Amino acid sequence: MQITMRVFFRSIMVRNKELIPDKGPLIVLANHPSTFMDPIVVAAMLNREVYFLGKGVLFSSGFMKWLLPKFNVIPIYRQQDDPAMMAKNKEIFNKCFEHLENGGILVMFPEGTSITERRLRPIKTGAARIALGAEARNDFKLGVKIITVGLNYENPHKFDRDLFINIYKPITAGDYKNDYAADEFKASENLTEEIRKQLEKSIIAIEDDKTDKLVRDVETLYKYKLSKDLGIGRKDKDADFTMTKNIIEAVNYYKIHDPARVEKIRTRIKWYINNLDAVGLKDNDIARSQNSGSFIGSNLKAFFILISGFPVYIYGLINNYLPFEIPAAAAKKISSSIEFRGAIGMVGGMFTFIIFYTIQIILMWKYTHARWLTITYGLSLPLSGIFTYWYYHTVHKMRTKWILMTLFYKKSVFVSTLITEREDIIAELDKSKNEYKALMLGN
Repeated sequence: MQITMRVFFRSIMVRNKELIPDKGPLIVLANHPSTFMDPIVVAAMLNREVYFLGKGVLFSSGFMKWLLPKFNVIPIYRQQDDPAMMAKNKEIFNKCFEHLENGGILVMFPEGTSITERRLRPIKTGAARIALGAEARNDFKLGVKIITVGLNYENPHKFDRDLFINIYKPITAGDYKNDYAADEFKASENLTEEIRKQLEKSIIAIEDDKTDKLVRDVETLYKYKLSKDLGIGRKDKDADFTMTKNIIEAVNYYKIHDPARVEKIRTRIKWYINNLDAVGLKDNDIARSQNSGSFIGSNLKAFFILISGFPVYIYGLINNYLPFEIPAAAAKKISSSIEFRGAIGMVGGMFTFIIFYTIQIILMWKYTHARWLTITYGLSLPLSGIFTYWYYHTVHKMRTKWILMTLFYKKSVFVSTLITEREDIIAELDKSKNEYKALMLGN
């Protein structure tokens, strides 16, 4: 799975991984934007055997009751799912206490539900009650640590996207000994609030969908220039995360202190993006057209590569199409919920590529009995697959450039208006940024 993740995601950056204790009882808590992807990501990051707490409804069928325990999943029952099953939680809690007493790791998702959005949902108290209950059974000498993990996906449901994992310093459950002695319920609430604060700091959390849409649009138009101005490289996800946090803070500030300005920018961006959509373009297409040289000069090399690389593209397509497409089709068939599809596709792809590649290599050996030909063929399978993926996207970029060139000839005024509007919006965002920065420095 670690190898599969490295293939599935374009980049994975883990911030503060050294803060994870390498021994002793540990509870790992993460936000939950992608149902099955999240436990895979967390478990692959840890170097110890992991146990998960999962919703009791996942154990509804005989097959799942048999399968999930094989993956160290322990059921936890919720009031809203089946009140009659709540009595079983006492037994489950005791199992968790014993696991922690043996120095084990529990992974939990305290939001309780999985929805792909840049928001932290209300945190349940279960993790705090387990941590404090285990300590109480051992006179607060067990040493339970709690680590919060922020999972920040560019898009958990699509191949070749970035993942930034943000880890905060451990919380020591024993620090709540006095609170627990005074009021067990209040101690659980206090610990849960500290967990919430850490998780909120470790992820991109936006209060409502309308604000999230505006922030995304500002990122689309402005983040590249902002990164360039600040000297932030594309691979520096830590700095990129902080930059997005700062954009959110600025948007929230202006929403309160200058809402008319926010609405004006929102309206202008919406007009700009809607007009791009109408002609089948995106903002980065306009940005690339402004940064590139002449059309012929910038496309001659790519055109030569496309012509000469077409046979390799066909070869890679024939050998990789089915193992690439089957998991995506299966994910859509298995679940209508988008929160499941990325993980199903990733895990399914791991199996389909292994199965298809194995069969193809065996058949090559069976029909040729040529060792070096078989080895060469085997190596060519993933390499041609990577080339085919790159080739497909390069063709798409060239198609976009041809659309732009055609628009320049047919609708030069329209394209010039879009470019001018883009420049004006960025200038306004620059002005807003500088004013906000001056205000923050003044405070």
